[in-house]
Amino acid sequence: MNERFEVLDSFRGICAIAVVIFHMNLVGSISELDFFKGSDVFVEFFFVLSGFVLAHGYGFKENLNFKTFMKARFLRLYPLHFFMFLVFITLEFCKLFAYKFGGLVFNNEPFTNSSSISEIIPNLLLIQSWLPFTDHLTFNYPSWSISIEFYIYGLLFLSVYLFNNNRVLSWFMLSFIAFIIMHSDYKILEFQVLQGLTCFFGGAFTYVIYKKMSFLKPSYILGSITEVLLLICIVIVVQSKIEYRSLIAPLLFFCSVFFFAFESGVFSKLLKFDFFLRLGKLSYSIYMTHAAILFCLLSTAMVLQKITGVEVAPMVDMTRYLDFGNSSMNNLMIFLILFIVIYTSGLTYKYVELKGQNILKSK
Repeated sequence: MNERFEVLDSFRGICAIAVVIFHMNLVGSISELDFFKGSDVFVEFFFVLSGFVLAHGYGFKENLNFKTFMKARFLRLYPLHFFMFLVFITLEFCKLFAYKFGGLVFNNEPFTNSSSISEIIPNLLLIQSWLPFTDHLTFNYPSWSISIEFYIYGLLFLSVYLFNNNRVLSWFMLSFIAFIIMHSDYKILEFQVLQGLTCFFGGAFTYVIYKKMSFLKPSYILGSITEVLLLICIVIVVQSKIEYRSLIAPLLFFCSVFFFAFESGVFSKLLKFDFFLRLGKLSYSIYMTHAAILFCLLSTAMVLQKITGVEVAPMVDMTRYLDFGNSSMNNLMIFLILFIVIYTSGLTYKYVELKGQNILKSK
């Protein structure tokens, strides 16, 4: 059970970068490409991959202990979530200071709308995505998926504990039933929760198929062809606006995780380069820190715009954009922002993520 899926880790890192660019808005830049405009769908890939990896690590573990399991998952997710929540609270106080003493308003007044005081407790308890009366995109908005994933871990444990020999069937049924409800008129749970259940337990079921077929590792040529075809399909689906995109994407991600787990093709070889492995290692930090960095950059641009009169933070179709003069400069800024995000993620990985995980190891 020590096998590590390095290619899938690298894949997660690349998807995290795509999500970062999805949240950028720079006039005339690559952030305006259809592929990046549709890259929010990669959050579904994160759910699929989590289900796959957790099924590998815990799904068939003997005498799985609830306290030990949930503590490990809590210390994997919560320290960075809490740290970034404190960062956003600090930013709100900065907004409050600027509002009271400088009359500056950064899109919304401090501690209102997505940063409302009423959303503090749901965020601290990681329940913001589960309740019909809370906004799942509050404070550090990428944490909406962490809210879902953490409690799904508990469902994974229950499926192992309660169903034992039928755990695989339970994973399939959980994914299938959530998928059906998600695309029906009966919304028993919030849409994003159903999305998470579908993808996570579908990923767990995908691992079972992989485990049974792992001896059939494709040849380098066949693996390369398969990987190229899958990547082409991913690009087409991500950038498309077809009606059934939300139906196709999870199925495509199940197939992609399954085949890339074999690490048999040319792209798998490429994804084992140190740079991509590093992105994979930092993927959680990249995902969780980028919103704060983008907020700070956008707020700085708004202040500069107010002081200089130069429109560096224009409103376009009710969305705040950045514009540094031309497409070339805006594209250059995208790569600069990515560098800052990756560098910052290295720090949070070292001083927040690893510190949290080491709590478990020290006991």
